[in-house]
Amino acid sequence: MKNNLIKKCIAEFLGTFALVFFGCGSMILYELNPGAISPDAIPIIFGLIIGVMIYALGHISGAHFNPAVSVAFYQNKTISIQELFSYIPAQLIGAIGASSTHKLFFESNHSFGMTINKLSSYQGTAFEILMSMFLMLTIISVSTDDRVSKAVTGISIGGVIAVCSFIGGPFTGASMNPARSLGPAILSNNFQNIIMYILAPIVGAVLGVFIYNYIREN
Repeated sequence: MKNNLIKKCIAEFLGTFALVFFGCGSMILYELNPGAISPDAIPIIFGLIIGVMIYALGHISGAHFNPAVSVAFYQNKTISIQELFSYIPAQLIGAIGASSTHKLFFESNHSFGMTINKLSSYQGTAFEILMSMFLMLTIISVSTDDRVSKAVTGISIGGVIAVCSFIGGPFTGASMNPARSLGPAILSNNFQNIIMYILAPIVGAVLGVFIYNYIREN
């Protein structure tokens, strides 16, 4: 059991590392060399890397890669308290590790792919809650309902992340993930609005689970 949990945590670490390394890395690339990548490619990269990691690691840990998702799955009784308190550190270490790798490769002359709120605190919080709600609604639907083909899991979740990133990215960075925001914040030493980026995704994810369980047909 302990060995199995370690493997699950390694999977969560790797998936979160990949999300931040490639997703935030695409933002860093655009900052450092705007001609190398289109800004329109960034949301697609975020969605694609999540989709790929779900197919690669989902059968091991469930492919949360997000503390808010883990909290929501615990609230749904999908994972145990032991898994919750093991997954979240693995995810945070993965995100911080990826941002540390960015610093190793690109030094510090960039924003590390930080999530920056360009709305009011109220608007930004509400936007992050709304996007996180739809993300979790999608996740719990395609991952827990046997009537949904597992073949579409990565496409569906990666797709909703890409859509949210296209629409929400210019306004809040479309975090939906405390680890994704915390890693770049720590390495850039900029914690502006970090409480919003930690709490709003958790509230939205728990709300998404509640809504899905209410409307789901048994």
